[in-house]
Amino acid sequence: MMNRRDLLKLTLAGAYCSVSAARHGQLLPAVRGGTSLPATYLVDYSPNHLSDAGFVSRMAEAPPSLLHLGHDCPFTAHWGPRAIPLPVPDMSKYRLLTPQETSERFRAIKTMVRGLHGAGVEIIFPYINSQQMGGDIEKRLGFWEFYDHWDEYRSFGLPPRPQADPAEWLQRDPSGRILFNNPAAYPGYAPQFFYAPCPNNEYWRTWLRFVVGSIAQAGFDGVFVDDNIIHCYCRYCREGFKRYLRSRYTPGELRSGFGTREVDKIEMCSQADKTAWAKAQPAFIEYLGSRYAPGELEKRFKIADLTTPANLDRIGYSFLERPAREFITSLQEKYSPEERRQFGAADLSQLGIERPEDRLRWFETQRFWAWSIGDLLVDLRRAVTPYRKGFVFVPNWGSMQTVDGVEGRRLHGKNVAEWARGADYMMFEEDYRNGFPGRSAAGGFTTHDLQYKFALANGVRPVVLFGGPHGRASVELAHAEAAAGGGGCFVENFDKFSDVRRLYRRFYERQPDLFTGFQSLAQVALAFFFNQAHMENREHLRQVYSLHSTLASVHVLFDFLTEETLHLLPRYRVFILPSVAYLSRAQERTIQEWMDGGGRLIVPGDHPTFYEDAKPRPIPAFGFLLSNLPTLGSPQFKWIGREGLPGLRANAYWKQEGRQSLVTVHLLNYDLDATHEPEPMLDIPISVALPVPVQHATLGKLTAFAPDSSDPSELRGEIRDGRLCFELPELRVYRIVQALLT
Repeated sequence: MMNRRDLLKLTLAGAYCSVSAARHGQLLPAVRGGTSLPATYLVDYSPNHLSDAGFVSRMAEAPPSLLHLGHDCPFTAHWGPRAIPLPVPDMSKYRLLTPQETSERFRAIKTMVRGLHGAGVEIIFPYINSQQMGGDIEKRLGFWEFYDHWDEYRSFGLPPRPQADPAEWLQRDPSGRILFNNPAAYPGYAPQFFYAPCPNNEYWRTWLRFVVGSIAQAGFDGVFVDDNIIHCYCRYCREGFKRYLRSRYTPGELRSGFGTREVDKIEMCSQADKTAWAKAQPAFIEYLGSRYAPGELEKRFKIADLTTPANLDRIGYSFLERPAREFITSLQEKYSPEERRQFGAADLSQLGIERPEDRLRWFETQRFWAWSIGDLLVDLRRAVTPYRKGFVFVPNWGSMQTVDGVEGRRLHGKNVAEWARGADYMMFEEDYRNGFPGRSAAGGFTTHDLQYKFALANGVRPVVLFGGPHGRASVELAHAEAAAGGGGCFVENFDKFSDVRRLYRRFYERQPDLFTGFQSLAQVALAFFFNQAHMENREHLRQVYSLHSTLASVHVLFDFLTEETLHLLPRYRVFILPSVAYLSRAQERTIQEWMDGGGRLIVPGDHPTFYEDAKPRPIPAFGFLLSNLPTLGSPQFKWIGREGLPGLRANAYWKQEGRQSLVTVHLLNYDLDATHEPEPMLDIPISVALPVPVQHATLGKLTAFAPDSSDPSELRGEIRDGRLCFELPELRVYRIVQALLT
């Protein structure tokens, strides 16, 4: 969820020149594994855009390519037709707009959007939330008040009022009770409550289709979709789960994996849902109660005690996850394996998934939730097609900066590959306190290269949001990360250094040939198989994050390969397969054929010991191989010719155009912080291995580009032993070196 308290403090300025309509075609979704034009992105949650006469003119001073607004839409998704700021300080102050006021608001929004387009903003979109509904069921407030007046707004194209009350649109836990993803008494909703509708519920879907259609009719170019959290066992999810399985498995595969050919006999796996399990344990209620002082439950959650399931529910599933894990760990430590059997498993980390078919059901339950979000996005895209072509969807995935961040989200419908079919851009919302790239307090470096690489591998354009102390150089580096990462966006949420935004947008648009249509030059691929997380294989994630950091720090170019992009393996000389416990026969065959052609496989950690359906292998795959990671530190794989530059990072790409090829090397200096101008790196020797088709080409021209310089500089270089070699005289923050090969 976006940290609106931080964003509210920040006002945003904008824009410098008008952009032609033809430019919009350059901001299309990424091609999987290919680069695209970067863009500038600004979030402005100021509450008074429609009444602020100077808003459009301020945007015209430094217009972003993408402008992300708040609740500036005719109908808010979670409250109905209300003029509500984001965040909401006190919901009781914001009444339902009359139909006439809603019409006036609609016209004002159209006028504002036209003005922003005229000011040079290319893509403008407001905020909706796919998983929030505000109100009070008992008092009929918030969304319930709107529902009770639904028919008064039918003239706006609103479909007939659903017979089912909005209380029936909400997510449910395994026992059928209302599921609160966050505390019901969420501060931003006071004095009302925070409910979580189900993205698979037909009535909530119908409402969201209308909301997004009205946004398109107001002239917006897209929509930001926040939260996207689903952890639901309602009847719509149970029915949808069976449709999902039919789309993924043949009858024979169902029988092999689940023990039956009849999909109607396969249910979602709630037995492995550890938080739901803990909530049903009387000892957990006692354990949880011991953590709170007298009166604290009332103060934090507006509940008197934990004596009823309904009160426990109102604490919120996400809030209960951590104490549930700690409770299960305490049982694991207290009891012997045999004694733990009373709770359902000798190893409580394996609750509900001891049998292969149960682990597979749990895997598919999680993946189904993620598939549901992708399906919702596709459905909403269909809904806006009659009103607007090229409408952009930007869902918020959450944080990928740490293994814990990923672990917490994979249980709630988060899977980049499953969402990508419905997303043009995807937001990764990271650390607001110390998120800017550069030197970290711990002595290492904060980077967002992982988010850019992983999104690129999944065919979606990343937009990365973070905060914290920053200076001009760290803002420049944040933009540079997006450019070097293959075509995403750094998300600004402040008005300071708007000239840097103007500078980078001008650079992108004047030099598109530096960015579009390239593929990676890396010789090394690192497996990032996200489905391993759904299979409860945390060790794979841990190793991916560790290896990502190690490879970057020793100056080895590498890419991620996912389950969906394993067919691209022939592009690489080395493939690292870290603790991939679950590997299909087809995946094993692809890797073996690549090895037979000369590829080198490195397997750190455990070898694959299970097939993709969780059935054990008779012997581990590739068990004859040993990890040989140190060889990657040899000059053969490194792209720099000297040591002592730990803050230097690079990405390199190439593309073929007729009889000539272009190679671009993006160089970034992370050795900076928020308070000091970076010390330039001098005389940097670069040596990048070239792809086979151009290893014997002739170097025609070598040019260095920088966003803060209008004049490219010519460099000297050569192709030696199949490598592009040159020396960069100076690097302040970011340079691109492009070689023309014939």
